[in-house]
Amino acid sequence: MIIVIVGPTGIGKTKLSIALAKKYNTEIISGDSVQVYKGLDIGSGKVTNQEKAGISHHLIDILEPQEDFSVAIFQKMVREKVNEMQQRNIMPIIVGGTGLYIKSVLYDYNFENATRDHSLDVIYQYFSNEDLHELLEEKDYEISLRIHPNNRKRVLQAISRSSVNKISENKNKDIPLYEFKIIGLTMDREKLYELINLRVDEMLTQGLLKEVKTLYNNGINSNSVRSIGYKELYKHFSGEYELDFAIEKIKQHSRNLAKKQYTFFNNQFNVNCLDVDIDNCEKTIEEAINLIEKD
Repeated sequence: MIIVIVGPTGIGKTKLSIALAKKYNTEIISGDSVQVYKGLDIGSGKVTNQEKAGISHHLIDILEPQEDFSVAIFQKMVREKVNEMQQRNIMPIIVGGTGLYIKSVLYDYNFENATRDHSLDVIYQYFSNEDLHELLEEKDYEISLRIHPNNRKRVLQAISRSSVNKISENKNKDIPLYEFKIIGLTMDREKLYELINLRVDEMLTQGLLKEVKTLYNNGINSNSVRSIGYKELYKHFSGEYELDFAIEKIKQHSRNLAKKQYTFFNNQFNVNCLDVDIDNCEKTIEEAINLIEKD
């Protein structure tokens, strides 16, 4: 069986996953589309070596920021890792907030026909780059974060792929490949938004500005750092945003992402919902164990 922990950004998935990995003597696979990149640590909420507490984590720090990553690549890597762990008779734990990526692993969903539809060049020829990118956001918000609006070719390619292989239209979308149980972490929406705002402040205290400035100074193209927390600060360093405005945008975009994550998880998964008690972590862990071991 596979244990999957999903939920919006900042809700405590990391802490719960490590506690469960300790109990079941297993390892963790990251289900996050940003934590694969080296150097994108604070802004992605990447688990620290201290937080890992000796638990092996996979699909973290495996790519340079300028390298391409996609849901198809993620699917292949995670399925290989899941199969390898199952051969060792340990129960994989997948944890993350990138819902589309996680769904692509668990269900019989393929990308064989995900090729560029060049007719879209004509169909969208009168769309501005910004309009085209907004269309991609509607079709696949998480992928849109990785592509700059001015990279028209990649935006069109992503729109083409999302149109061909949307999970909602895939004929095998409801066929699971594994036995799994999904724990969805939830919280009162206003409390979550407050927690997200505080989390952004904490990231800044931890050195987010320095982290992003290092990427900026090293010439890492903005196309490679479209994730929340990075794209806003890139605009600050380029002179487009004042710092205070950039910080408010990070908080706003993080709250928007959390809302979209809730919607995706609720619509796409059969989730065992678990209300997080931020003042009693042990209670949350105990309830998660009860859900896992319940027949």
